[in-house]
Amino acid sequence: MRISTSWSQQLELNAMQTQQSTLTRTQIGLSANKKILTGADNPAAAARVVDLNQSIGQTKQFQSNITTAQQRLELEDSVLQNAADVMFKIKELTVQGLNATHSANDRITIAEELEGLNGELLNLANTKNANGEYLFSGFKSTTPAFSKDTANPGAYVYSGDTNSRIIQIGVERQITDGNPGVNVFGVPTGSSPATVPEPGAITNVFEAIDKIAADLRANKPNTISLDDVDASLEKIITTQSSVGVRLKVLDSQQAFNEDYTLNMKTVLSSTEDLDYAEAITRLNAQTLSLQVAQQAFTQVKQLSLFNYL
Repeated sequence: MRISTSWSQQLELNAMQTQQSTLTRTQIGLSANKKILTGADNPAAAARVVDLNQSIGQTKQFQSNITTAQQRLELEDSVLQNAADVMFKIKELTVQGLNATHSANDRITIAEELEGLNGELLNLANTKNANGEYLFSGFKSTTPAFSKDTANPGAYVYSGDTNSRIIQIGVERQITDGNPGVNVFGVPTGSSPATVPEPGAITNVFEAIDKIAADLRANKPNTISLDDVDASLEKIITTQSSVGVRLKVLDSQQAFNEDYTLNMKTVLSSTEDLDYAEAITRLNAQTLSLQVAQQAFTQVKQLSLFNYL
């Protein structure tokens, strides 16, 4: 079998090109700080890297969801605290109005104060968040939650719905980031021809306060009205407590997600990041091997039978 000079040289050239390719990949790996450049390098590790990156990205979204929920619930907590403060003032004024020592004029003055506080409470119930959404309108967040029924004095209308937005904060954990207004301030009578019930059976806080004010103006205070105020105040305080619990849950989940992300990044680093000491040693060996091959090729390609004729 004859082996031509050109074929022998081509084999040596192919070997040098393979060495050059290997060296180039090592250099790219050093530059990118990665030991896996393509799936072919290590299929199992490459699949693991994809899974880890997906988990990290998903957890990042959970953290973003938590921040959004925290902002909304913190605002609601502040609004409910203000609402509770207003309700304590309303209860105090109601007790004063029921005092037999007050005259009819005194009760009219108290009624005016109650109406002013009721307006303040109504504004709190129609609070908007930073995105311009009404906090207590459920999914109908572009519509004010409560308004007076102008055709039915003393009655109110709820224009929101009873839905609550559910937010994913973990792989298997969700949380609601708000409360529909009827769960906080009570179900109103609604539009005409419905009529406001008698004291002791009024479930909506605005209607209860308006009824108290109307009775005081007529100098006919009803002690049962105090029960409506107490029930409304209890509902607001209970909701605020629920919001506080959810905020604690968010804090706990946020800390868990941070630890989980750190763990995943550690595993990802050990899977795909380059061992610089090993890579530099390998680079030096590959560089030396290529240089030796190039020098040998330079010498061999000059050999020819004609040199001896």
